[in-house]
Amino acid sequence: MPFRMDAMEYVSSSKMPVSRFHPYHGQNISLSQDNMVAFRETSFAHALTFSEKPLKPGEIFLVEIEKNERGWSGHLRIGLTQFNPCQRFELPQYALPDLANMGKSWIFAVTKTHNRVYTDNPDDPNSQPYQSVLGCSEVIHTPLGAISRSMLLPLNRLHRGIGGDCNCVAEDKCRNSILPTDVGSRIGIMYKVKDSSADMHFIINGEDQGPSARGIPFRDGPIYAVVDVYGTTKQVRIVQLYGVTSLQNACRDLILQMIRKEDVSRLPLPRKIVQFLRYEI
Repeated sequence: MPFRMDAMEYVSSSKMPVSRFHPYHGQNISLSQDNMVAFRETSFAHALTFSEKPLKPGEIFLVEIEKNERGWSGHLRIGLTQFNPCQRFELPQYALPDLANMGKSWIFAVTKTHNRVYTDNPDDPNSQPYQSVLGCSEVIHTPLGAISRSMLLPLNRLHRGIGGDCNCVAEDKCRNSILPTDVGSRIGIMYKVKDSSADMHFIINGEDQGPSARGIPFRDGPIYAVVDVYGTTKQVRIVQLYGVTSLQNACRDLILQMIRKEDVSRLPLPRKIVQFLRYEI
């Protein structure tokens, strides 16, 4: 009998380890879709979440804002912590200032503007342009493998030049078309080792914002990503950069770059494929 595998059988049968949120989280958080989506059910506090596993140096932990809620002030907070969620330590209400004040944690508040922590000074002849930890090529190399730069950019707002090279003008247009706190924005966190310590970098829609924390004692213990689904930010989803079948996700990303998410249901595709494109299965 000839072997046959349809698209959704391929999707479900080729699963590999993926990034997830840790099951220990703030009391107002509910996790869904295999712990890859974090939703704050009520209030604006008690919404801490952590990566399921510690991050390696240079590994990017990336989330996408899926829902916002009006009526609150402040937005998503993201950072790193050496508190181990497996030990189920008593969680504070907020990442800032509470968790940061407990020590062993480095947190940054995402705002609509002014997130960049480095500035180039063209008037200083000795000033060197900032060199992004991401480089400026289409492929970004990390300890867990190479990823496409497009994975860091908001879906449906990606515009690239022909040839696949880093198109800085196109990327600037992409970043300027969406605020860091908007639905669809992609926020990442990572740390880079420098001598005996490490610097924390967070990435907004494909742009390294610079070292937002320095001198992190990475040898003192495992480092987890921490995401506070705070204020107007209502729901976030982990963007899978590593450990999943590249074909299925590349196809989904390509389709969603061409059309709006709300138009997916109009495509002449089988129901299961549409559900996959809409992140419903």
